[in-house]
Amino acid sequence: MLNLPRTLCLALVSAIAFPAFAADTKKPWSDLEFSYGGLVHTDTVDFDPDVTPLENTTDFRRLRLRSQLRYNDWRLRADYDWGIAPGWRSTFVEYGGFRKQRIVVGNHVAPFSMEELKSSRHLGLNERSIASALAPSMLVGASWRTWRDRWSFHAGLFGDALDNLDRRRLPGQSVIARATYAPIKRDGFTVHLGSAVEFRDVDDGEAVRLRVRPGTRLTDRRLVDTRNLDGVDTSQSLGLEFGLSWERFRLQSEMIQARLDAPEGQLAFSSQYVMAAYVIGGKPYEYSHSRGNFKTVRPQSDWGSLELLARRASLDLNDGPVTGGKQYESTLGAAWIYNKYLRLMLSVSRIEATPNRDGIDEDVTVGSLRLQLTF
Repeated sequence: MLNLPRTLCLALVSAIAFPAFAADTKKPWSDLEFSYGGLVHTDTVDFDPDVTPLENTTDFRRLRLRSQLRYNDWRLRADYDWGIAPGWRSTFVEYGGFRKQRIVVGNHVAPFSMEELKSSRHLGLNERSIASALAPSMLVGASWRTWRDRWSFHAGLFGDALDNLDRRRLPGQSVIARATYAPIKRDGFTVHLGSAVEFRDVDDGEAVRLRVRPGTRLTDRRLVDTRNLDGVDTSQSLGLEFGLSWERFRLQSEMIQARLDAPEGQLAFSSQYVMAAYVIGGKPYEYSHSRGNFKTVRPQSDWGSLELLARRASLDLNDGPVTGGKQYESTLGAAWIYNKYLRLMLSVSRIEATPNRDGIDEDVTVGSLRLQLTF
């Protein structure tokens, strides 16, 4: 059973541990403005394992402190996480002095995948889909973003992450670009189309590895895993995006394919997901044309809002001599969003490995309960 009392206690302790739990933390000095805040994700996970041993646990999925300094058109941000994966997250300098343009230098999310580019505090389900195993996520680099009323373009040069998130091991340097377009964008109805590409030069002598956890970050076990791939020279990734919002209903889907140039030939791995969501007691879904993504749910009633979600995802790490396995994920979830500071989330996933990395079929069910505090 999910340990709700322990989850609540851990969240309460974490809130007290952060100073000044308040909505307004800004302290302006002339044109200089400093602000800080935090994010607490307290998760309890319960497994029904099959072949691979998996242990129930409760822990801080994220325990993050954010600090930010603004001066005219400049912004300096530094986030540090003390959760289960400690290290620096968004740590960058941003310049916004050009009209409808932004330049960012530092550790930030690379422009690839609308799911990855959505902040973890705005997710409806507790974890991103297993399709994200092929996405670059957060990397150190420099990027430029521009937009107009219906489209956006974001591109940059990137190296490795400031801290290893232990998901996609692909050391090297990348050119990454993403373009989005909204052919239909009016009140209550939006259609989103997007595409992203990554060309990565892998460092000499470094091993490449792709893998994913079963439904939660609160375990170090993997059902599918390519293990170390030696001699990979370059990689090319393509991502395709589709999104639709109609009042309080949202449909979102992505496909990612990664090709690795290895000594045994070109290896191709693929992933995809489709997700549907519906909001009760919240405002209709809104779309950000500047970021090419859907905005977070905003409550409209005194009791908050309820977002119901369903997602189906797959990841194929088999090709040629590589037998990393195939994994399918079916997830149902609900997020009660009381206000922008507090939400309670429940996700239940069935994970099917057909087969897993050892060539064995197995089914796993995982339930995850999250209490989220944002300030």
